[in-house]
Amino acid sequence: MGGNKKYSGYRSFQYLEPKRDYASFPLEKEIDRVPKYDFGLSKTQEERVQQIIEKNIIISLHDHLDVFPEKGHSGPTLRNGRRFTAYEGIAHAGFDCVFDNGGGSTWNSTVEYLGMKQSDYHHQNFVIPCLRAEDVETAFREGKCALLSAIEQASAIDRDVDRIDILHGLGIRSMGICYSESNTLGDGLNEMRDGGLTDLGYDAVVRMNKVGILIDVSHTGDVTAMDTIEASKDPICISHRGTRALTNSTRMLPNEVLQACAEKGGVLGLEVAGFGLRTQKHPEASIEGFLEHMEYCIKLLGVDHVGAGPDTMYQDHAEMYRRQGRLQAIGGYGHYDRPRPEGPVKRHSQLRWTMIEGLDYIKGLESATDFPNIIRGLVRDGYSDAEIAKVAGGNGLRLLKEVL
Repeated sequence: MGGNKKYSGYRSFQYLEPKRDYASFPLEKEIDRVPKYDFGLSKTQEERVQQIIEKNIIISLHDHLDVFPEKGHSGPTLRNGRRFTAYEGIAHAGFDCVFDNGGGSTWNSTVEYLGMKQSDYHHQNFVIPCLRAEDVETAFREGKCALLSAIEQASAIDRDVDRIDILHGLGIRSMGICYSESNTLGDGLNEMRDGGLTDLGYDAVVRMNKVGILIDVSHTGDVTAMDTIEASKDPICISHRGTRALTNSTRMLPNEVLQACAEKGGVLGLEVAGFGLRTQKHPEASIEGFLEHMEYCIKLLGVDHVGAGPDTMYQDHAEMYRRQGRLQAIGGYGHYDRPRPEGPVKRHSQLRWTMIEGLDYIKGLESATDFPNIIRGLVRDGYSDAEIAKVAGGNGLRLLKEVL
């Protein structure tokens, strides 16, 4: 249904009374929060963009659909997992499916987040939970959007693989191994050493295969990522990352890991996060570095194994990172500088602070609502409709059909 989504204007938790049942405060805009990015497209090219969105299934492999308090607002904090979903932004983008990422590192915080989200979904009729691949096709036909619940780390299972079944029962259909730091399953991309997938991690991979959860290695170390690809009988997803060949950071993966993922049928989703895929050719934080990574990875892996997982938020993403850095700097968090050997690859957690210095936003891909700009960039750069359809959603749908 593309741009003709049947969105009725529902806002999160409108079935409750604001300021009595929940804290109410101004929220960030979901549309036109920042200036539009000009790709220099002709009228004919823009019409082609809209036709591609209209005729094909559009999927983001990784985004955050929470709408945060308006910048500068110092109102009460959100409680018990309550988050406001960007229904208007989703409709405006023409999504048929979005991997909506949330949860936390503990069991209680993850369950609270999922339960609160599901309660809100059940009070409206625009988004539907994505539990099977068929739900994406249903959303496409009916002018709705299928939200696939995902969590970026499996830390909440602790040492109990049966919790994977429970998370599946709560709607989770994609889960990361770890989130940059190590956990009981494997090692993260910020660690000094990477020991790979643990025995418990191997058990978790086998269980996720059995219950039908798509495995993600977007925040693991290189060895842990490769171990996971080898251990999984199903293809996996690298929902939001890129190639280290263009951006020299542990946040990116070496080509051999990306190729191993593709050879097993998996899909790489390229990201921008709050810092941008900065390259030598495109050192600025914009969609152009993203598109350069996409061109490189399509040539490396083939067009059947590349998608988009921008990893955006409805808030000032770079400022969120800066705020985290300021909190760590004033102490009280138990973080200490550890001597590390010099290496050819720059550590992401250190590099990120310099990348966001003075940054306002990622030009051209600031929030999930800007997803159509990826299609505009691919049209400008000469890709065929068939190629764009695969990257914009077809590859993600094929992966869901194989795994879920």
